[in-house]
Amino acid sequence: MKTFEYIAFDNHEKKTRGILSAENSREAQNILEKRDLIPLKIKISSKNISNLKINSRQLSVFTKQLASLLAAGTPLEKTLQILSNQTNDRKISQLTTLLLEDIQSGQTLSFAMSKFPKVFNNIYTSAILAGESSASLPSIFSDLSEFIDKEEKIKSQVTSALVYPILLLGVSLLVIYALVSLVLPQVVEQFLSTNIELPLLTKILLSLSNVFPLFLLAIVLLIITSLVFFRTNLMSESFKIRISSFLLKIPLFGSLILFNQTARFCSSMHLMTSAGLNTVDSLQIAKDTFTNKCLKSEIEFIIKRVLSGSSISHAFSQSKVFPNVFIQLIASGDVGSQISQMFKNIHIFLNEEVEAKRNIMLTLLQPLVILFMGVFVMLIVMAIMLPLLQMNNLIFTL
Repeated sequence: MKTFEYIAFDNHEKKTRGILSAENSREAQNILEKRDLIPLKIKISSKNISNLKINSRQLSVFTKQLASLLAAGTPLEKTLQILSNQTNDRKISQLTTLLLEDIQSGQTLSFAMSKFPKVFNNIYTSAILAGESSASLPSIFSDLSEFIDKEEKIKSQVTSALVYPILLLGVSLLVIYALVSLVLPQVVEQFLSTNIELPLLTKILLSLSNVFPLFLLAIVLLIITSLVFFRTNLMSESFKIRISSFLLKIPLFGSLILFNQTARFCSSMHLMTSAGLNTVDSLQIAKDTFTNKCLKSEIEFIIKRVLSGSSISHAFSQSKVFPNVFIQLIASGDVGSQISQMFKNIHIFLNEEVEAKRNIMLTLLQPLVILFMGVFVMLIVMAIMLPLLQMNNLIFTL
């Protein structure tokens, strides 16, 4: 099968674009004619359909539309046809068209979605697979829509908590750099022609002005190098786990990351267990929500404990990584028939904790960064004023 791009007119003489799969251009033309489209142009696409990608907002809208139409009793094929023809989003139209082709050729929806890993992750396709097995696709799509919205909310909470202090600190460092490297040397230069002995503070900051640019450059290079090594295979898995463990121990930031990732995990576990998957399969899929290598590694150990016969509460109780409150909530709610609701309740609680920690961090970090900047500015002002005072004293002495 080849991928073709096309331009065609519909029944309302409206020009439409899209992509489809066919053996050759003649078959592609026949497919368009069956859709009541008049082809203007058909060409082989240079794009790899597996690289098709949409953002989380588009995925959320797509999922909600599927949930609404399926809940209203619309058959799956008809639902995809409606979305393909009525959406103004070109990527969504292309996606639904390709999914529809696979469904019409006899493939399952979960299999069709698995061809687009950059759109539908393992959690999404696993939930759809479970929904197909239990004939509960409408409720699964509704749960997925809620899950995506929760994911976005948690991500935005952490992003707002981390970006603002980092941005404020970055601006502060740039201001300090300008004062130390540009302003201070020019002012001190006026005193070098005299016989005045510069104060110790002025000498220290003046020598710092030569080192400060290199210091900033070293920090930037260290961050970039660390990210490159961490995101590639250049760094061993064990070292990545140690780095991830260190990040969890950073005051304020580490706690926020821990609660955020655990909340996302609970949301995934609620989705998987409510879809009908067993505990082990749910853990295997939900572990992919962790971006922190240390937490992901810990879940792999917990899966081994559950497979060896431990209950999920006992398996988590042996962990020294996850928050104590999370482990206690698992222990108090570990009832087989209620496990899905348990993870939903824990997610709600942890999400509130993430919000509270975010507010605390913003409340504490903003004045701390301002204080840090204020102290440096004060030192620079003193470094400038002290030579002036010495010069005044020298004039009065003469």
